[in-house]
Amino acid sequence: MVSRKRLLAVLTALSVFVTAVVYSTAGSTFAADENTSFQPSENVMAEVDALLVRARTSGKLALIVMGANWCHDSQGLLAHFNEPEMVAVIDRHYEQLLVDVGMLNKGAEVNRRFGLPVIYGTPTVLVVDPSNERLLNGRDMQQWYNAASIGLADTVAYFMSKTIPSVRYAAVADSMATSDVLKKLLADIDEFEAKQAERIYQGFAIVGPMVAMEKTERPKNFYRLWEQLRVLRYRIPDDLVTLRAMARRRAALGETDIKLDFPQYPALEWEVN
Repeated sequence: MVSRKRLLAVLTALSVFVTAVVYSTAGSTFAADENTSFQPSENVMAEVDALLVRARTSGKLALIVMGANWCHDSQGLLAHFNEPEMVAVIDRHYEQLLVDVGMLNKGAEVNRRFGLPVIYGTPTVLVVDPSNERLLNGRDMQQWYNAASIGLADTVAYFMSKTIPSVRYAAVADSMATSDVLKKLLADIDEFEAKQAERIYQGFAIVGPMVAMEKTERPKNFYRLWEQLRVLRYRIPDDLVTLRAMARRRAALGETDIKLDFPQYPALEWEVN
């Protein structure tokens, strides 16, 4: 007869094993609950429109999480969202929508709507003021592609900070260039970002279908290609923040003939073959 203690140990080990399989296998089945998984949508923009209406009506912020069920960090963030501390924050301050990015081939129209040419990581979190559809967390949104490594307390603190009125005002001011010099610099940075976004989309088109494959069926170069793309995706957002801060600072000092030092990134493997 199996002892209760031994049975508990076996069940615990089985639970850990099942959880690991779910997080690491593309195409796994998750509970069809809007708060625990990313579900395909037939008309995601209609869902975004409905979200903004709900947020305007309730006086809350719109919270859009773009992620995938195969993504460990996406699931890590949703796990936090279902903790009582975060449930309270979201219920009080946000209207929420989960957007499924599929195999990195869906949802682009959502991020573009709010001024983000491409999602640099999964999950990508958009905190939006529904009154003007301005993105409130553009400067620090990229940290969430490491969501599984961010603790619950820090997650709660982050989303509480976005509810402070001064954050809304800062986001509006941030998006309004007041001088022709600054407008030109920011336009140049936007053009640079758009070019890099196209490179990332090309990478998504190559590695995305590989993500959908069983691990044993993936090409031998999958992890090498994925890592090259990951490095580029994670580097660009920080460089963009630096470039825009430099542009604002130098324009504020009254400089007129400003030449920004745009970073150069190595060619990706599929770009040279």
